[in-house]
Amino acid sequence: MERITENYERLYLNFIKTSKLIVIEKRIRPGFAGVFSFLLMLILFGSCKQKNDQHQSNSERKKVMFKQAKPVEIKPHSILNSTTGYVEGRRFVMTCNSEYHLFLLNHKGDTLYQDSVYSPNQKFVDFNGDCYKDILIEYMTNVPGIADVLLYDKAQNTYKKVSDLQAFPAAERIGNSGYYYSYHRSGCADKNWDSDLFYIKNYKTVKIGNISGNECGDTDVKDGIYISKIRGEKQTQFAKLPINTIRQYKDYKWGFIKQYWHKNYKRFL
Repeated sequence: MERITENYERLYLNFIKTSKLIVIEKRIRPGFAGVFSFLLMLILFGSCKQKNDQHQSNSERKKVMFKQAKPVEIKPHSILNSTTGYVEGRRFVMTCNSEYHLFLLNHKGDTLYQDSVYSPNQKFVDFNGDCYKDILIEYMTNVPGIADVLLYDKAQNTYKKVSDLQAFPAAERIGNSGYYYSYHRSGCADKNWDSDLFYIKNYKTVKIGNISGNECGDTDVKDGIYISKIRGEKQTQFAKLPINTIRQYKDYKWGFIKQYWHKNYKRFL
């Protein structure tokens, strides 16, 4: 019995030394062998159980990842450009492939939007100032500034397209307001031009004002800047300025347009 006790005592000391535990030396009592065997079994059982639990956790994680992964019909070699944005912790990816198809995918791989068109660039920007990132889709056309925008729908955690933003090229938001102005050429090598004042409601644009510049010397329309209020199909002239007014601004007509709308947009509401 004493020899068995000595063996267990030696095993115990080796175990303590290997585990790097600090213990208070105590005298080994006769019943130590049985007690130590029981403790050793508990430690080994706990260690195995911890490994099994960890293995089970990893297996469950793999199952979840497999369930979330969904096949996406976009071949990597066909991707022309791609951009990623995060909204409320959710990942969204906008991709344009070589077949001139646009795809917007969410973090699950679901297709939220697609269009058969080529876009050289897409940007995640807060277009409407609601602190959520929208998606601006730019196009290559003979009219600079043609674009579409997908606004983030926070109620449904998805994106929705503004149906007719292409009618308002180079759209800019006025300060922190919900109003925008655009610019586009209207002929005569850009000597005739227009800028529209509008807002967005239910993913559609509503035009409420217009600045029309004419400096081409047309016989039908006298040179000048014509400013109008718009309500539906009705357009009412609001003011008229000499065309030379634009030469007073550093950025020429673009400087005039920007300052005029920022200063006077509320008068068109």
